[in-house]
Amino acid sequence: MKVIIAGDGEVGFYLAELLEKEYQDITLIDKQSDKLALAESKLGIATILGDSTSYKILNQAGVRNADLLIAVTSVESTNITTCLIGKKLGAKSTIARINNMEYLVDKNILDLRTLGIDELVSPESLAAREIKYLLKSPSLTEVFNLYKKDLYMMGVRVDNDAPIINKSIAESAHLLTNASFMIVAILRNNETLIPTGNLVILHGDLLYFLATDNGKEKVLDYVGKKRIQIKNLLVIGGSKTGKYIALNLSKFYNIKLIEKNYEKCNYLAKNIPNVQFVCGDGANVNLLEEEKISDYDAVISLTGNAETNIFSCLLAKDHGVKKTIAMVENIGLFEYSQRMGVDTLINKKMAAANFVFRHIFKGKVLSKLYGINAIIQEFIIKKNSKISNKLIKEINFPKNAIISGVIRDGKGYISLGNFKLKANDTVFVFSLPQSTDEIKSFFE
Repeated sequence: MKVIIAGDGEVGFYLAELLEKEYQDITLIDKQSDKLALAESKLGIATILGDSTSYKILNQAGVRNADLLIAVTSVESTNITTCLIGKKLGAKSTIARINNMEYLVDKNILDLRTLGIDELVSPESLAAREIKYLLKSPSLTEVFNLYKKDLYMMGVRVDNDAPIINKSIAESAHLLTNASFMIVAILRNNETLIPTGNLVILHGDLLYFLATDNGKEKVLDYVGKKRIQIKNLLVIGGSKTGKYIALNLSKFYNIKLIEKNYEKCNYLAKNIPNVQFVCGDGANVNLLEEEKISDYDAVISLTGNAETNIFSCLLAKDHGVKKTIAMVENIGLFEYSQRMGVDTLINKKMAAANFVFRHIFKGKVLSKLYGINAIIQEFIIKKNSKISNKLIKEINFPKNAIISGVIRDGKGYISLGNFKLKANDTVFVFSLPQSTDEIKSFFE
């Protein structure tokens, strides 16, 4: 598969990093030579210095033979133009990063697919969707739907008073009721662990679960998390994501939005009903205390400054706010910010890259997990494969991987030790990246 990526920003580089493990023929286009030099040295992929809207540059990249052209520069018009030209020049499939959500909402008015763009990705809308899910399940650090309404991926931080603390997974197995959920990965001190029965759960561990719809609530019982109800919501930053949340969630929550830019604040106040607006600096302690930050159930900080977002959330936690969500563009700050006390971190560029990643693989590799070194893969069991008609506990599966969810006849199941695999089952495998080749052999 030949892939061309236009834009060597965080999204483009992250995509290239994910894809180079699967594909060798990747070309990265950017206008900045220093960015390309970094990609060449770290990833060892081909790079071209130039403007991706130039047909000469695209031809130099081999667009005529490209299976996929991905345009993820920071300029929306560049991405759209690149994809339109690339499609005309022979690219089989195109994906464009956009900022204007009208293209997603009003497809009946202007469907860019009819012009040659096969898929649109909006980092802001993806981030807003993640926040919407998290507000519904505020005790979680992360949640996303893996298969219909049957299987969910969930992340939960272990507190001091958790009933499972200092116990091995085997010792707490009696709490894994009705095969409705299971632990699939653990983040501890920035190290990713695939669970085994003798692994002891410690305070501060970030546990990742796969759960059925009924199992979501049981996960909270397992880790001893209290139910949190969100009613009053403080949003800091009138960014595109902040605006989207204010527009779409005001019918569910009482929302106040703080925006530093006076003109933007007034514009939002005039155009978004049923939301209170305050013009001021979200990093100003006195302002946040004047606005009675302690009265809010959740604080979401979405300014363009990661330090402001982290600080605002830490201040909110210090004032007793139940749920905090910070937008952080620097992936390297994830572990430190969570250890300091921020409940959930959102990275819109990583969300966009993972969206594109899932589109590319279409079921084979679904995603890298948020902030940890693990991936989710999907396989279909063949009739003559070595694991067909075997119980999970009978399979000598790689130690850095775990079989978790199974789809059978259109229904999702959690696959614990006594679950028997059958031909045509779709199986989800959570693993460290280095185990990929070994895992594949079980499904051949």
